[in-house]
Order: sequence, then structure tokens, then C-alpha cells
Amino acid sequence: MRERDPILERLKERGWREVAAIDEALAEGRIDERGWHEGMAALIKPAYLSADNPYAQAGHSGNAETWEASRGFIAEALHQSGTFLDVGCASGILMESVHRWGAERSLEIEPHGLDIVPELAHLARRRLPNWADRIHVGNIRIWRPISHRFDFVLIRPEYVPATRRTELVRHLMNHVLMPNGRIIVFVGTEETHLRLIESTIAAEIPVDGRIEIPHPHDNRLVRRLFWIDGIER
Repeated sequence: MRERDPILERLKERGWREVAAIDEALAEGRIDERGWHEGMAALIKPAYLSADNPYAQAGHSGNAETWEASRGFIAEALHQSGTFLDVGCASGILMESVHRWGAERSLEIEPHGLDIVPELAHLARRRLPNWADRIHVGNIRIWRPISHRFDFVLIRPEYVPATRRTELVRHLMNHVLMPNGRIIVFVGTEETHLRLIESTIAAEIPVDGRIEIPHPHDNRLVRRLFWIDGIER
């Protein structure tokens, strides 16, 4: 197994400190939400664009094997064929992955991507020329698709300030998701006894399912996702 990229790991450590500073600036009113999104985009842009492989260009510091170990369980949330929007698509590696995972389950998953950083969307279009017209630039907090909604929308909670996560889910349900579609919230790694992100959203919007897998190196941690199904209306 290839060792983790030490440069990307250091960038991530520094990034967590800088994220905390951006959150603090928003809480204190020194920046508005537009400034928060701009600050977050400025953090990931140099780290992702300086990487030399599609995994690192999507913020993953391992290789194909560790990618499958840490992301492959997303496939468990795919219960039907349909269109799939990867929010924060970066290099497009997850678009490729869900298409393959779906095929392995006899599902036809048609991937699309959205990224707030134009250069990352351009990178994904170069890597995936056959899907170039499916990769868009925009801020998911306000973005709306032009031609059609999606059967699946995958997000990570850090794409909006913590106080806006429930509003993001409502925006997706009202403007981005098909009425009978599914929002997949990929939490990533979390302590086994905590479901803080899920409980915050579930206080207002029912959660319809979840998946947890053990972390391979620390039994205090799990990798987690949960989903919210749309309502036909």
C-alpha cells in the first residue's frame, strides 16, 4: 500500500486551523457568508490543484485502495438507477466511482458534478471529457440546475457554515432533488459515540437511513453517512 502523501497531510492539518479561523470570523461578523465560502474555496484550491493524482486532487491522501476503503460504502446508499450529483466534485474521481459502483450492483448511475472552484471543475472536465457537459460551477447553497433535478445528491456537511446545514438540505429538496430522490450526507470520520451533524439536521428533517463502518486504524472512530429521502409532492 502506498504511504500517505506527507505534503497533503500537512496541508490538511494547516487547513483545519484555517477553517476554524474562517468560522470564527463569520461568527464574529468580520465576514459574511459569501466571504466564508470564498475563504473555504481559497483553502482547497491550491492543495487540490498542486496534487499529481485524481485522489489527492479530491482531497484524499491515500491511493485507489484507501479510496475504496473510505468511500466505497457510499454504494450502499444507491437503491435505484438514476442521476447522481456529486457536490464538490473536484477531480471527478467520485463521479467515476459511483458510476462503477452502480454497475457492479446492476444499476445505471449517471454522474454529474458541481464545484465552487472553477479551476477544479475545469480539471474534472479535462479528466472526463465524455462527461464535460455534466460538470458545473456554482455554490450549492444557492445553485439550481437548469435542465433537470437529480435522483441522488451527495453533499458533505462542511460545504456550508454549521448553522446553515438544515437550510442546505431544504434547498436541495426544494430545488435540486427529484421529488422521490435521495440526499446522501457523507460525514466521513466521526467518533463512535457522536452523531452531532446528523442530530442537528434530524431535529428538523427526518433521517431515513444511515451506514457506519469501522475505521481501520482506530476503534474509537467510524466512517459514517446518512440519507434523507425526498417526498413525492
